[in-house]
Amino acid sequence: MPPGTEAVLRVLGGTDAPMGIREVARVAGVSANRASQVLSELADHGLVLVEEHGSARLCRLNRAHLAADALLALVDLRGRLIEFLRSETARWAHRPLHVSLFGSAARGDGDTTSDLDLLVIRPDTPRDDDDDNWDEQLFASGERVVAATGNRAAWFVTTPADLRRAVDAGEPVIGEWRRDGIHLAGRRLEALLREAA
Repeated sequence: MPPGTEAVLRVLGGTDAPMGIREVARVAGVSANRASQVLSELADHGLVLVEEHGSARLCRLNRAHLAADALLALVDLRGRLIEFLRSETARWAHRPLHVSLFGSAARGDGDTTSDLDLLVIRPDTPRDDDDDNWDEQLFASGERVVAATGNRAAWFVTTPADLRRAVDAGEPVIGEWRRDGIHLAGRRLEALLREAA
């Protein structure tokens, strides 16, 4: 969707009460000009109903429109992605210490060519066959991810021992994990990073 459209639709989808353009802009986090433009475009398609009250224009989503449910489903697609990833990692036979989504998908600025960057912290395990088991698990999960989303999973797999080395070295990616990460499974990343420090 064009910039601002998703935010405006999210605001309208969250209420049945008519809202002024400035209020929509404030809640959506867009400029009043951008909100006005988006609302006008949606009104042209019949998706937004506009009521004139003196000099004020109050807008609300036309839920009777055939496209309203489909648009609201698209607006909620990122939330559905996160729930899908949580469900996917919950079914793993080999339990991770932590899984989170980071990168462009976590920030919400990815596109159709973006990978889904996933941090996986697995236990320190000495058995030789564990690497193969983890690889098989991640491969199968990655196939389900691409089938469901059209985007490939990019696994960043580490262990507590490797995490300690990364923290000691001050690796910049740790800041990205902290800033953008969306928790999916296991223990919270902050707790693991505190233990690694």
